[in-house]
Amino acid sequence: MLSSIPFGNADILFTDVDDTLTTAGRLLPETYSAISQLAAAGIRVIPVTGGCAGWCDQIIRTWPVVAVIGEGGAFYASRSGAQTVEWHFWQDAASHRRDQTTILSAIAELDLDFDLKLASDQAFRYVDVALDYNQQESLTPEQVATVRDALLAKGFNVRQSSIHLNVWLGDFDKSAMAIRVGQELLGLDVTALQQRAVFIGDAPNDECMFRDFPLSIGVANIRKHLSAMAHQPTAITEQPSGLGFAELADAWLHHRADIGLSATAQQPV
Repeated sequence: MLSSIPFGNADILFTDVDDTLTTAGRLLPETYSAISQLAAAGIRVIPVTGGCAGWCDQIIRTWPVVAVIGEGGAFYASRSGAQTVEWHFWQDAASHRRDQTTILSAIAELDLDFDLKLASDQAFRYVDVALDYNQQESLTPEQVATVRDALLAKGFNVRQSSIHLNVWLGDFDKSAMAIRVGQELLGLDVTALQQRAVFIGDAPNDECMFRDFPLSIGVANIRKHLSAMAHQPTAITEQPSGLGFAELADAWLHHRADIGLSATAQQPV
């Protein structure tokens, strides 16, 4: 139950996107309203997604968020002006592009007895490679495991979202980049960030965030993944996906009202 979450004075929200904010691929009005209400209350909202750079560009330009972490922690984007977006890569764009080419070549060489397709948004990715297993394509759990194990054996990082297998080279993940955002953008060390940030997610690729952020929540649809997850959320919403996110927002805003924090107290970035 969310009533058990010790929100305290938390004022930062890291949130997954696919099947956490979105519901069956759509952003519900209730969910976007919840994001807007949290932002208006002074909570700094930062999506943390395996989604592509193209998606992240749209999010940072049009949503009430202070930054967005994309491609599983490969970069974060922030605004330095009303129409100006800055991209901050884990390493540098050129080396990430070289790694991406290496991954694509290795995938093309896999000897599989089933079709494996890139995600439809691959052309809009700067760093990682996304393989579609549950968006427009449909692979069995056994096929997903075959691909994952083959790529892990080649030395790549592989994480499973609710729709994609994301593959990359490098020592980043969602949590590592969230911590960097805390330091570089918010001016907080790891301990302070962990005390002031809440995370909400839905899939195995969120495990590093559940591990490193004590105030962590899963939307109800995470239950189907729990048996395979070593690191699990502190609490789970009653509702799935975007409605579960709205449930979190409602509980958090009620908590802030109960401790006397203004519902319109804007915080600086």
